Order: sequence, then C-alpha cells, then structure tokens
Amino acid sequence: MNLKRGLDSMFKQIPGASFSVQYWDGETIAYGEEKPEFLLRLRDPSSVRRLLRDPFMRLPDAYVSGQVVVEGNLQRLLRLGYALDPRLLRVNPLRKALLYFATLARRNSLRGARDNVSHHYDRGNEFYELWLDREMNYSCAYFEDAADDLDRAQCQKLHHICKKLRLKPGQRLLDIGCGWGALAAHAVREFDVSVLGITPSKEQVARCQSKLRHSGLDGRVEVRLQDYRELETEPFDAVASVGMIEHVGKSYLPAYMAAVARSLRPGGTGVFQLISQTHEKAVAPWISKYIFPGMYLPPLGELATEMARAGLRIIDVENLRPHYALTLDAWIERFENKREAIRVMFDDRFVRMWRMYLNAACAAFKYGELNLWQVTFTHGFSDRMPLTRRYLYDEPARQAPSTRRVA
Repeated sequence: MNLKRGLDSMFKQIPGASFSVQYWDGETIAYGEEKPEFLLRLRDPSSVRRLLRDPFMRLPDAYVSGQVVVEGNLQRLLRLGYALDPRLLRVNPLRKALLYFATLARRNSLRGARDNVSHHYDRGNEFYELWLDREMNYSCAYFEDAADDLDRAQCQKLHHICKKLRLKPGQRLLDIGCGWGALAAHAVREFDVSVLGITPSKEQVARCQSKLRHSGLDGRVEVRLQDYRELETEPFDAVASVGMIEHVGKSYLPAYMAAVARSLRPGGTGVFQLISQTHEKAVAPWISKYIFPGMYLPPLGELATEMARAGLRIIDVENLRPHYALTLDAWIERFENKREAIRVMFDDRFVRMWRMYLNAACAAFKYGELNLWQVTFTHGFSDRMPLTRRYLYDEPARQAPSTRRVA
C-alpha cells in the first residue's frame, strides 16, 4: 500500500497531464482534469519497484515484455518523464558506472562501428521498405507544409540539402553514410553531379547497387562498403553527411572531422545533418543497448569546436526539430499499418520494442532535449556564399516521376 500511495502522490503532481492508471489490485484512478490520453496498466508491485529503481531502462523493458501495458497515446506517457521532478528519476552512481563501461564495450572502432551499424541497419531491406518512404530515406524529412505526405517531405529534404551544397553540373559529391542512396540519386538527377557514397552496411550497399542498375545511374554513382576512416585522399567539391555523425562516437569526432577535411577541397561546401542533445550526456541506455549501440549525440557547441579544429568553417545553422517530430509521426503511422507483416518477419516482442523506440524518439523531439541540426560549412575560408538564404527557396523540389519502388 505504501508503494501505491507513493505512486498516487507522484502522479497527482504531474502538471498538464490527464491519464488513468490501473493498479495491480484492480483499482483504476484517473489523474488530471481532461479526458485520459492513455491507460497505464501496472500488473504487479514487484515489477513496479524494479522499474522505479531504474526507470530509463526498465520502463521500456517492462513495456516490451508486457509487464506494463499502455492503451492509448504512448507518447504522452513518455512525456511524463520530462514533466516529472528530475530528482525522482536520478540514476544512482553505481548504475552510471555500469552504463559507462557498457558504452566502452560498444566503442566505434573500425570493427566496432561495423558491428554497431549492422545491428540496426542490416535487419533486412524488406523490413525498412515496409514503412519508410519510397526512396527509403531514414532521416528527418523537410515539411514545407505540415500536411505534406512523407514522400514529398523527404524529396524536399534532399533538395534542401543539395541547394545548401550549391551543387553545379560536373561536380563530385561525397555522401558519407549514404544509406540506401536517396541523396546520391537525387543529386545526380536534379543537379547533374557524380557521387561517391560510402556506408558500412552490407544491406544498404546491396540495395543501392541494385537500385542504381535498374535506374541507369550506375555510371554516375558509386557506392562502397567503406568506413570514413578508409577514405583515400581524393578531392570532392562537396560533402554531405546525413544521420551519420550520431554513429561516430565522442572519442572519434576529431578523426571524423579530419577525414571530412581531407576529402573536401579548399573552399568546398559541406552539410552535416545530425541529431544533437542540448547538453553533453550519454544516450538513453535502453536505446543504446537495444536500438543504436555506439550512438553519441554531440551538443552543437562540441560539434562546432571539433569542426573548427579540422579547419571546417560553419556558415549556416538551421534547426529542424519540429520536422523530425512530423517525420517520426509519419513513420509510426506507417509502422503500425504494417505491424502484422513486421510481426511475421520477427515477433511480438520486436514490434513492441520498435514501437517504443519510435515513440520515445518522437517524444524526445516534441517534449525533450533533442534537436535536428543542418550545419552548412566550408573547408577553410570562402567568400563565395550568398548574402541571404533566398537561394534556397527560389526553386521548389520536383517530385519523383514514379512512385514505384525499386527492389
């Protein structure tokens, strides 16, 4: 009863939230003044006690295992973690030490980075084809209107990046962490450049090469199974890195920036798109363990410092935080529409795990400390940049002529 009274007291202190909790004794209590946004079912007190000792790890675990059931808006439950008094959610020093050593075990050395990338991106192209857009962009889209569909918003993102790079016909673009090749294909079609894309993911390389053969772009785009540390010293007019820096790791940021600087000709332009935390801290332990091992989200200040040390000069910074929330909401809807097919591919536990991941990420952009930065830079000094941002908006992105997916 002390546990139940404690939870009841804690829930009553949460501002601006309306929800219901069904306790293990069958009693259901409503909190807040509005219609409940979700029902939280707590099945037994022992699991709740364990959860409270390490909520950042054990709440997702309890949800995935079915010990905690959420009916309704999962994101609004996750929002409570940002609304609660932080003192209630502190991790004890021993737990912090264990998390630190677990992070060391997943360091992004050359071999470790390949293993970490494979853990997430090599689950099978068929899985990602089910719920990503038709070009398989797995990064923040760009919504010129909140009503844009995902395919349009992702095309607009690709165009926005290419415009920031100020690509000209005949130039060479290096795409570090090229994913399934969407940016490379767009840059070739719309800006008449040639592209080298690199990724440590075997699945991504296989699909890229198949896609290039079918689209006739294989002579203009080369995709390599390669780590950024394996890049040869060859000059590129532009460098793009979309959703890649998150996988570099804190201790490897200097090496990454040095590799970018070596690859970008003096005066050349680059764009980083990355998720960033407001303050320097470890990634949520559950995400780091099950979803993105080796992930580190550098604060903007740390990123700027490491760029400056490598001779990369920032010329423009744009925060697309609300765009990532919209992107994730679209992914969640598409994921749920395909959940039965995903369950057949994997199992119920996998579906709950990825549902938790996608909703936790979305909640972090809506209510937490995550930002999505597009950072435009040059290698060394350049006085050729436009005085205003008008050049980014004078030509809209053309939509792909076909919605057919290439296997």
